[in-house]
Amino acid sequence: MIKQILVLFGICLASVVLSGVLPVMVPASVLAMLALILLLGTGLVKEKHVAGLCDFFKENMAFLFIPAGIGAAENLEILKESGLELVVICAVGTLLTFVATAFTVKGVLALTQKRKEHK
Repeated sequence: MIKQILVLFGICLASVVLSGVLPVMVPASVLAMLALILLLGTGLVKEKHVAGLCDFFKENMAFLFIPAGIGAAENLEILKESGLELVVICAVGTLLTFVATAFTVKGVLALTQKRKEHK
């Protein structure tokens, strides 16, 4: 488990450093996710190197949202003032996410079908 923590935290640390030196602003968390996907996809990091810790985080995900919920509760006045705008932003964001996911799934299914046809 310690090795898995070191692997994930190492990737996170590298992404924080990279985020600080990039000429454009990219969140370190996004860079870390992309780096992990790239490392897993290329085989430089094996699934067994992070699977246990990822399962732990997945099983305890609700616990990880407690700080965000407390932060939202501390800023209820701001939420009350901007309620309509936040609802619109959330609705548009959800719709865009749904559309992007639908097109991604459609594209992956088409690519999978083409690969099956070529075999």
